[in-house]
Amino acid sequence: MMLYDGLRPPSPLDPSAAGYKEWLHVNVLHHESGIVGLINVSLHGPPMNPRSRALGTALFHVPAVGWVGNIEVGGLEEAAVGPASIRMQRVALAVDALAGEVMASVLDRANGVVVRSRATPAAAPVPVEWSLPLGHGWISWYVVPRLTLKGAWTVADRRMDLEAASAYYDHNWGRWHWGDDLGWEWGCFLTPAPGPGFVMSRVTDRAHRVLGAPSLLVTAGGRRWMFDGPAVELDYRDALEVTPRRVPGAMAALHQDRAHPPLPRRLRIDANNGIDHVAVEFTGQAAAQVVAADPIVRGYGFIHEIAGQFTCSGRLGGADVAGAGLGMLEHVD
Repeated sequence: MMLYDGLRPPSPLDPSAAGYKEWLHVNVLHHESGIVGLINVSLHGPPMNPRSRALGTALFHVPAVGWVGNIEVGGLEEAAVGPASIRMQRVALAVDALAGEVMASVLDRANGVVVRSRATPAAAPVPVEWSLPLGHGWISWYVVPRLTLKGAWTVADRRMDLEAASAYYDHNWGRWHWGDDLGWEWGCFLTPAPGPGFVMSRVTDRAHRVLGAPSLLVTAGGRRWMFDGPAVELDYRDALEVTPRRVPGAMAALHQDRAHPPLPRRLRIDANNGIDHVAVEFTGQAAAQVVAADPIVRGYGFIHEIAGQFTCSGRLGGADVAGAGLGMLEHVD
């Protein structure tokens, strides 16, 4: 399956280039061990500005152990940026469009993580090429809701094969400044293949009081369903009473007022279009907080990754759907 994806840097004449953001993102859900992993490489600020930054993030939640991995931050000159790839010293992601592969690697032995993986789509990509409003700016994305993995990782001194794990990929790009009145809610929930998978998203204001229209993408049995707007209800319940892992450490130290953010522990998603219907019940177990500083203007964003488990039920295309798996819920403000 072809992957028609590549980076979208701004042109030198783009008047909105100061707000340029772009990242490649993979989640790996290892069902046997319960480990939920995040691998992300991102660019913040216009390509020719010396203040612009590149980030490489590799964070993995290990049950009964906690979070392992870390984040690296450098100038754009410290990153190798290709037409469809970003490589930092310890974290790299690349898309091979002709081979139809997403390649991810992490070499961070000091923090207990080594990953070598190649993934091919097990579901058709979903391009969202139009500009969705986000604060005073916009965001677009390209989603592959499920991929088949090959490779292995070593996480917290445990080496594991990845062929039975589930994977998700997306590529986001847009124009905004961290610290603006914006936020979003996103979640990826995958049962072991060939079971169903779910991707939820909506944009919000920073306080999560002004809410955009939610959407839920469902893949099951080789088919795809999209629910959006009034067809989707999100119900957050309970508070996640944990202390998040906060990175990078220097930025976290500057924001002690955000050391204990109010985060949800449970999320129920109900989607019903009058014919098909599904319900997803997610329960968070642990959280990580990535403090994102805008390199061009003074401002900060806080990206919260909540790892956990979920169950699902419903009826799609005349067939009953039920299962359980692992998920990651992202809460940004």
